[in-house]
Amino acid sequence: MMRKAVQFGAGNIGRGFLAQLFHESGMEVVFVDVAQPTLDAINERKSYAIQIVGEGACKVEITDVRAIHAREVVRVAAEIADADIVCTAVGASALKFTAPAIAAGIAARQANNGGPLNVLLCENLHNAAEVLHDAVSDLLSDDVRGAALANTGFVQTVVARMVPMQTPDGSGADPLGIRVEAYKRLPVDADSWIGPDLKIVGVEQVSPFEAYVDRKLYTHNCAHAVLGYLGYAAGYEFGYQALHDPRIEALLAAVLQETGSALVSKHHLDPAEHAAHVADLLHRFENRDLGDTCIRLARDPVRKLAAGDRIVGAARCCESQSIEPRALSWAIAAALKYDAVDDPSAGQLQAMLLEIGREATLKRVCGIQPDERLAALVDEAMDATASGALYH
Repeated sequence: MMRKAVQFGAGNIGRGFLAQLFHESGMEVVFVDVAQPTLDAINERKSYAIQIVGEGACKVEITDVRAIHAREVVRVAAEIADADIVCTAVGASALKFTAPAIAAGIAARQANNGGPLNVLLCENLHNAAEVLHDAVSDLLSDDVRGAALANTGFVQTVVARMVPMQTPDGSGADPLGIRVEAYKRLPVDADSWIGPDLKIVGVEQVSPFEAYVDRKLYTHNCAHAVLGYLGYAAGYEFGYQALHDPRIEALLAAVLQETGSALVSKHHLDPAEHAAHVADLLHRFENRDLGDTCIRLARDPVRKLAAGDRIVGAARCCESQSIEPRALSWAIAAALKYDAVDDPSAGQLQAMLLEIGREATLKRVCGIQPDERLAALVDEAMDATASGALYH
């Protein structure tokens, strides 16, 4: 009998990444989503193609797929009751809506003496596993809750496959087609996993998981954002173009040196392995077939400048390890100058700078207090680029 994965979310990550891992592991994939045209196309065709772009370019045919609308909670719960794995990639704001079906599914599983079940959380939310666990727990009856939750792992993951914005003609005439890079590793929290390893392609149980979360945020996400802000300031359209500007390359390398030193120190990473990880990441950034624009990499600066997010959070990580975040202060300055007209967050940030000033904006958006060394470093960088752009 074919193994089965229930995949909440049939979007870029669900359809363009996770389903490939499950398919290559010999599993049937049951998608759960709210986009009726996508669901109808999946059920009509029972397959679709992923276009791998860049190195190793090819088409990967994903077969043995079907789909159910998320509102059909009873049907979804029945699928979960005998599934081998459940996975979510629905977005942080929609995660709570998966809880009723998951709660009903694991309750039915418990009633039938089913084996352990793991729910992979592929969400851009730091505590997604805790959020879903608590939401599911609230929906379970008192007589079932303890045993059902003990038999269910809520497992945080780190998703690092790059999926560009999909243009209308990006995959030809195929409404299910999707363009992605070849990278397909999925680190998951080993300490939250319940039961035996299912041997799913690309899934790597790692511990301590915090090291991988921090590395994704302060290496991959940080570097992408910095590339976007510097590239935009220099007038480049695409990230790969900015990557080959010697001035941007040097500053990005300095940022990655700071964050790398902090991560190696904090998490006792192997310096050579981390250096190899960074080199591979930069190589992936060069993939021009992904078509990643600087504006896409830079969008939503208010969120990306938040105290615990990819840039300021990286600076704080450096400070915690007695490393001065000088290059990161220039990255913060570049983000503060980002003023793309089609980005509401950028407009909000520029209005804030104009209305309340730099000091108050740093405090409100970034959590950087006026008397901190980091504030002084950012001031120096801002003053050095008072012309309004980092490069001409």
